[in-house]
Amino acid sequence: MGDNGNTGLGAPELASNEVLRTVAAGAATLAQGAHGDGVRALQEALGALALGDAMKADGSFGPKTHAAVVALQAGEGLRQTGIVDAATIAALDRRLAARRALSLDEAMARAAGLSPEEVAALGRASSAVQVAATAVQAAAAASRTDQGYFTDASRLPQVVPGAEPDPDSPPPAVDSVDDRPATTASGALAADRSARLDEVRRALRGDTPALAALDRLLAAGRLHAGALLPNLATMAGVPRAGRLVVEGGIDPHLVLAQVIRHVDNPLRVKQGARHGTCGAGTMEYVLLRVDPAELVRLLDGITREAGEVALRSGRVLRMPRNAIGRDASGRIDIDRLFQSALMNHATLMSWIFDYDNPEDNDSFWAALGGDSRVPLGNFTSLFQDIMGGSYTSVSALLRSGASVAEDVARALGRGEKVPILMKWEGGYHWVAGEKIERGADGTPASVILRNPVGSDSCQGNPPRAPLPEGCGRFRMTYADLAAHIHGATIRG
Repeated sequence: MGDNGNTGLGAPELASNEVLRTVAAGAATLAQGAHGDGVRALQEALGALALGDAMKADGSFGPKTHAAVVALQAGEGLRQTGIVDAATIAALDRRLAARRALSLDEAMARAAGLSPEEVAALGRASSAVQVAATAVQAAAAASRTDQGYFTDASRLPQVVPGAEPDPDSPPPAVDSVDDRPATTASGALAADRSARLDEVRRALRGDTPALAALDRLLAAGRLHAGALLPNLATMAGVPRAGRLVVEGGIDPHLVLAQVIRHVDNPLRVKQGARHGTCGAGTMEYVLLRVDPAELVRLLDGITREAGEVALRSGRVLRMPRNAIGRDASGRIDIDRLFQSALMNHATLMSWIFDYDNPEDNDSFWAALGGDSRVPLGNFTSLFQDIMGGSYTSVSALLRSGASVAEDVARALGRGEKVPILMKWEGGYHWVAGEKIERGADGTPASVILRNPVGSDSCQGNPPRAPLPEGCGRFRMTYADLAAHIHGATIRG
């Protein structure tokens, strides 16, 4: 899977340029003497921030561009090399975002009818949630206390002896993309990465569970290379949308904390009670297993002031306004926000009917079928938008269940994580296929899957057995998979 779109860049003028995305991913640099569209995009961004002397965006990296880069590096406390590397692009991205987005105080002031100074004064005496509540004269701005939402990691079952080993709980010693053995990280982080890690730590404001999760990611070598750490640092450095606080009582630093804890342990993802978001929950879980850095980028985008982010396909994912308020689903905030955005985006006729998170309906398919189903084809289309590459739907409507199961077994055998639509208790339910298990003769014997609800009593149809670690993971015989599979989304 390529790096395109997975660099943590939030400013569209940077993120839209392939050269700058490559630089942000740490795979290239730009220096004096360089030419091309990447240099032109860089010059335009530097000019917009009035860094250095006025320059012509001609695509030629000359002395004025060099001086502007040095000025940026000096202002950000970076080594003043004049060479544009990942840390420099990240600093430029943060400045562009700060220039474009309203600050939290400004957003809260606008909603409350106060001046930014008055809101800032309130903030010096109380938490962000209390500020919002005071500003709008609503003492119960959040329908639940923050503590109940953000200290829930202790309730996750621990892996016990005999459990099917899960590469993400405890955190993996494998590559986050395809489960190949990871290169063991040794020694300290590179200087630019160490500085970015410090940014993330500061933004967490002493959140003990999130800091512990961050330390586990570091110890596992997951922050030493790749886009995960840059994306987390970018998220840490950009203000969240003020309406998250004002309308939902969501303290901004806790959005980052939740993301880090999900990356540390994807088994935290939950579909939510009384919400038909099994497809969205499965998609969120698979993305965390396959490319957690991309999930960070997407959540960063939809929780900014603009409330939207470009997908790898070029389409835009937007967060519905009605997803902000906490509901009775039992999901933590990022699950609710992300799954609602996916549901809205996947609706076939979303330009007529938007997904309503509080009511779990009002999509086109809900109006027809009485629930919030996302059809197999729509799911695959969105999955392809998010993951990049080519995916296809395989359905038991057109072929036998045994044939569809064979496709799934081959994909699992290649190390893919496969979203599977199952016939489930008289209806249909999305689950994540994680691993194929073969017998002594090499034929498929059973499969490991995960229920996005986050738990599974394994009663009723289809027949299945819970795994000791819980959190929705279970084992099913391959014969039962073939008998109950309705469809799947696979690469190719």
